[in-house]
Amino acid sequence: MYPQQDYKGQVLNASSKNPIPFVNIGILEKGIGTVSDEEGFFHLPLNNLHIKPTDTLVFSSLGYETKKILVKEADIVYADYPKVELIPTTYNLNEVVVTDKRVLLVPENIGYANLGEEVYGYFKDNIALGGELATKVVVKSGLRRLDKFTFEVVNNPSDSLLIRVNIYNIDRNLRIPLSNLNKSNENIVKTITRGERMVSVDLKPYSIFVENDFIIAIELLKIYGESDLGLILAAVKDFTQEKFNLENNGWTNTIDDGHGSYRRYASQSKWERFTNLNMAYSLESSLIVDEKKYNRYLKQSEKRRLAKKFLSGFAILNGKMIAGVEVFNHRTKQSVFTNKNGRYKIEGKKGDLISYFKKGFVNKQFKIKNRFIFNIQLSKTD
Repeated sequence: MYPQQDYKGQVLNASSKNPIPFVNIGILEKGIGTVSDEEGFFHLPLNNLHIKPTDTLVFSSLGYETKKILVKEADIVYADYPKVELIPTTYNLNEVVVTDKRVLLVPENIGYANLGEEVYGYFKDNIALGGELATKVVVKSGLRRLDKFTFEVVNNPSDSLLIRVNIYNIDRNLRIPLSNLNKSNENIVKTITRGERMVSVDLKPYSIFVENDFIIAIELLKIYGESDLGLILAAVKDFTQEKFNLENNGWTNTIDDGHGSYRRYASQSKWERFTNLNMAYSLESSLIVDEKKYNRYLKQSEKRRLAKKFLSGFAILNGKMIAGVEVFNHRTKQSVFTNKNGRYKIEGKKGDLISYFKKGFVNKQFKIKNRFIFNIQLSKTD
């Protein structure tokens, strides 16, 4: 047992002496960790029976060399915040190949989508700052840019949460996240507000390119408000990858036993792998293709546009049209709202599950079969 109770400090850039926000700080593989705040300050409790003076304390951050010290060497000062300095690193970015040929990009959705299944992943109150929920994304060969990341929040009791998106390559031996593929030196952070369901993060500014399978993670950085942590995210069961397929016009299921999700409870703790579900993390990407594939994509896009169908109708309560009802397609993750006349129109096809939401009203669902005009009869909550 290590006798000290708390380790407080501030993490600074060794060159500029500026504070470093959101540094991962923790006892290596002990499940005890935290994250520095916006001003670089941190507070790491050390009153754990399993901490030893010879355990390793790790500081790591995007764009800086990782710092490791023994717990017994930590500068623990009562009622003070000693400085911890990290040395900036310089990444050797991949060279940009200059060519007189056009770079042809084909949009391709990769990852996973929850199609109305009651399968979830959780950030509970036993997950500390720096805890992560991750999933492996399987891609076909070819260089691609990651453009947008989207995930679905099922429940969030907090006023708001600050999260970071991490994208890792894979340790081929241990099959766990390895190193961060974001070489921009800029953290990918996003605030999730209460009531927000579909959350999207623009990845284009970070110029992240991948050629192989990778792991994408959501990391908890900060909780706002007094509510306990209880973030619930949509997931997918049975190794099902919802993969965009150009030939089949949409999301299709493929099975791959290399799929799975990962969790760690705090900064610097061990990764745990789960093979019975994938987090419903979906990404828009741009695949670099040759001219033949690009022309084929253009033809298929036009066919899809002409074949696109829509569900339309009215939201009604006791014969009165209701405005502001959210209409949500679980397959496409598209939301629309009924207009002032209570009318809606949303893209859909046979088999799609449609949900209707409005505060003060009972949630309703409709599965598209053969008709594409449907008036939803609403009822108020008690």
